[in-house]
Amino acid sequence: MDNKIKGVLLGVAGIILWFMPLAAWDQEFMGQSMTIHQAGHHIGGIAYLLLLSSIAYAALSWFEQHQLRIIAAGITTGISLLFLVQAGSTVAWGLLALIAVSGASVWFAISDNKKSKATTSAT
Repeated sequence: MDNKIKGVLLGVAGIILWFMPLAAWDQEFMGQSMTIHQAGHHIGGIAYLLLLSSIAYAALSWFEQHQLRIIAAGITTGISLLFLVQAGSTVAWGLLALIAVSGASVWFAISDNKKSKATTSAT
């Protein structure tokens, strides 16, 4: 699969995971137990930067701007790790998947950057 497509798919995965549960906890209301989920759009504020950086990663992957991809993926990873620390024991599967996707995004961006530098140096 082409590296452009992989980058766009990782960016789209980050966008989709923003809507998934980042934190979840059990709450009792009127004698009934329910699970409450908190997604990126519930958090607001800095969580919107997660969405924007995933969109930027997808766009920058298509245009092969590897240094900027590293920055966008690093921002997503940093904010996700910040939310992980804040969520503590209430962390949900969406946040863990977002951390995995953003970590893979950083790795792919760095490897693509190394490949493009090697290609440029060889010519």
